[in-house]
Amino acid sequence: MNIIQENIDELNAVLKVEVTEGDYNNTVQQTLKTQQKKASMPGFRPGKVPFGMIKKMYGVSVKVEEINRLVGAKITEYITENKLNILGQPLPVESQVLDWASQSDFSLQYEMGLSPEFDLKLSAKDKFKYYNVVPDDKIVDNYVEEITMRYGKVSNPEKVGEKDMVAIDILEVEGKEVKEGGYAGLVTVGIDKITNEDIKKELLGKKHGDKLSFDVKTIGKDIEESASILNVDKITIENSGNEFEIEVGTISRMDAAEIDQELFDKVYGKDTVKTKEEFLAKVKEEAKGMLGDQGKGKMKGDMIEYFLEKLTFELPDGFMKKWLVASSEGKLTAETVDGDYENYRKSIKWQIIESKLIQDNDLKVENAEVVEKAKEMISANFKQYGQEVPADQLDMYAQNILSKEEEKRRLYDDLFYDKIIELVKEKCKVEEEEIGYEDFVALATKHDHSH
Repeated sequence: MNIIQENIDELNAVLKVEVTEGDYNNTVQQTLKTQQKKASMPGFRPGKVPFGMIKKMYGVSVKVEEINRLVGAKITEYITENKLNILGQPLPVESQVLDWASQSDFSLQYEMGLSPEFDLKLSAKDKFKYYNVVPDDKIVDNYVEEITMRYGKVSNPEKVGEKDMVAIDILEVEGKEVKEGGYAGLVTVGIDKITNEDIKKELLGKKHGDKLSFDVKTIGKDIEESASILNVDKITIENSGNEFEIEVGTISRMDAAEIDQELFDKVYGKDTVKTKEEFLAKVKEEAKGMLGDQGKGKMKGDMIEYFLEKLTFELPDGFMKKWLVASSEGKLTAETVDGDYENYRKSIKWQIIESKLIQDNDLKVENAEVVEKAKEMISANFKQYGQEVPADQLDMYAQNILSKEEEKRRLYDDLFYDKIIELVKEKCKVEEEEIGYEDFVALATKHDHSH
């Protein structure tokens, strides 16, 4: 098997792959003989179907499969050995006419998109701003409220309030009679989840045992939201009528925990925090940590925008459009790709720039870093609910996340972004600025609207 590369221009090439019968025939014959041993057909004992019949039935498909496998492996080997920097994957030239049944030798052609060559030198001439987002009093107060509610206690107030959970007994009626075969059920509803303000007003102030009537299908903005609020199957209420009798059951309220030593110990461990001032300082620091990703995200967006504008290299657009359609598994058409190609193009260009930053600066993400990142994410999620994860369980949860390829890739991408930002901070001129959360939101919103 022989491969010849013909460069059409700097961004496009064609690979010509010469395949002879000797390249594939032995494997095809062995595959067909294996198929013969397994074959079972009327009129023949198992494994005794004539080879000629097996070849007639399966010969072409086995031949095509083996040639495609061989060619795919050879092209991959060629790209690796010649250190070709390609975009996407090679695609068969559409104009080829092949007779798989009668031909023994094949000359196959594949078009290939080549990654553009360009220089990317980082220097102090490249200027960025990194915003350290500082939590304002409102953010801190909200975080304190969240913590005190998380560690609070459940009470059963006399009347329904704005943030209560209420058990309601629903009975579908027709006129004043219970509807035969109608819906009946006891559900628990969060008052703050109800989006129909009229129904919310009706429930507020009601007591255990109070009765009222409303159409439960309208408790949300549509059937789907109503089913979600009631925690019932959508079809169940979709097929019901419009008349329901409602009886208020148990009213539950989460009362905030007192800000005292008991709370400090539950949240941060025994005697780690001893005063309210220390507690608030700790909360503010945690809130600042949570907002840290906001500043990082802004710089990431600014960085992408800057480099896309600074670097004006071209792409093999015709090839990329074909590859986007071919790799979409039927989700995209040539028309949809054409209509949104400018966005695809920006995304592809940034991937090329990102790869160059990583390769030119020898940036690496080790597996240990990914495991640690997964653990940090898990610990933060559990801490939201006031729970600490034992070390052995943390390892187990981390491995579970990393067993999912999509999650693992996302963590790798996040860590590479962190390293790129640190690289830019080191080599470019990056001005750091403290900014309040509300001012930051206004700044980010203004930037989004300007684009």
